[in-house]
Amino acid sequence: MKKLISFFGVFFLFLFVSCNSNSNATTDPIQGQWKLVNVSGTFAGINNNFTVGMITWDFNPITQTVTVTNNNTDPNLWDVLETGVYPYHFVNNPESPCGQSIDINGSAYGCYSISNNTLVIDQSIADGFAIRLER
Repeated sequence: MKKLISFFGVFFLFLFVSCNSNSNATTDPIQGQWKLVNVSGTFAGINNNFTVGMITWDFNPITQTVTVTNNNTDPNLWDVLETGVYPYHFVNNPESPCGQSIDINGSAYGCYSISNNTLVIDQSIADGFAIRLER
């Protein structure tokens, strides 16, 4: 009987230890594919709209890269990034209005916010640009 109780004790201990939350799960809020729809701002007054799907940004939190597929052929429209794979990371900055910003390929892109399947990366506080992407 003691062996049976010991067996179940070890079994439940093993079960308890092996059942934990996935510590590798990501909480990256921008994970996944986004479609660039607008770039606006700067002192020049840029306001470029793009057809949904013409330019996609796919954020991969595991590799910490964003894969950009840019099919824009109009050289007069500023579209931020050319086709390629770029590293990104979040930067805590208590001095900024948002507290956290995003850097892409070594450049500060500013604050970001997500609302209703829209991602806005906003650098306009420094007379920069605002990038609007949609799911």
